[in-house]
Amino acid sequence: MRQKLTNAALIIVGCVLYAFAFNLFFDPFRISPGGVSGLSMILSYFTGLSVGTGIILMNIPLVIMAYMRLGKIFILSTAVATALSSVLIDLTAWVSPPVDDLLLASLCGGVLIGVGLGLVFRGGATTGGSDIASKLLLSVRPHLRMGKIVLGIDGFIIGLTAFVFRDFSLAVYAFIALYIAAKILDSVLYGLDFATVTYIISEQHQEIGAAIQTRLGRGVTYLEAEGGYKGGSKRVVLCAIKRGQLTALRGVVGDLDPHAFLIVTEGHQIFGDGFLSGEE
Repeated sequence: MRQKLTNAALIIVGCVLYAFAFNLFFDPFRISPGGVSGLSMILSYFTGLSVGTGIILMNIPLVIMAYMRLGKIFILSTAVATALSSVLIDLTAWVSPPVDDLLLASLCGGVLIGVGLGLVFRGGATTGGSDIASKLLLSVRPHLRMGKIVLGIDGFIIGLTAFVFRDFSLAVYAFIALYIAAKILDSVLYGLDFATVTYIISEQHQEIGAAIQTRLGRGVTYLEAEGGYKGGSKRVVLCAIKRGQLTALRGVVGDLDPHAFLIVTEGHQIFGDGFLSGEE
């Protein structure tokens, strides 16, 4: 029960922020937030259908797929969030933008809408449209981050809208807002404690592993691997570090083996000694 109340509170607060972001920074400056509404504008341009009809038609298959893959609770939560955000957008239409500059509007709007969407997602819902598509894609590609998925889908829609309507100047500001929103969205969903995960392939794996532990104070794990080109067994050094330690780690690896193969990826919500605790 407590979790349900928490999710409901997250959805409500997220929808409020979403509505204010739309009315304060997007709508007054005609900055497109992308999504199904952008596609509906294109569909209306070519077919004469109303934008509202287009939104409904495109949401139908998304809702069906989401129901089949994500379940009834998700659909009900999304329906509530979609209706609530729509009502709040109408109720807050009277507010006046606090800025008169397109760049400031895109920056502030990106932050606000990113926090709003992040809270709605954390509450187990979406605001409908392309957000449902993002959630569906995340369900089959869980290694991706939601911010990148939203950035890819809505970025494509904004670019397509700009191409159709030949309005490239506003599209630039829309891309700025979308990029910031995607970064803030990931921060809300995954937290700010980002880390870096590295894979080091080297003949000097033992020396490199020991140096990382003594000079950087980070633990390592040795993975067994087999070379695909020449064959033969190899050892891979797996290590999770803080972002600020990447330069030092590259120095350690470079000193011991300049020809080592180093793979660097982003890590989120790493639990364990030196990172997040299991209770967070």
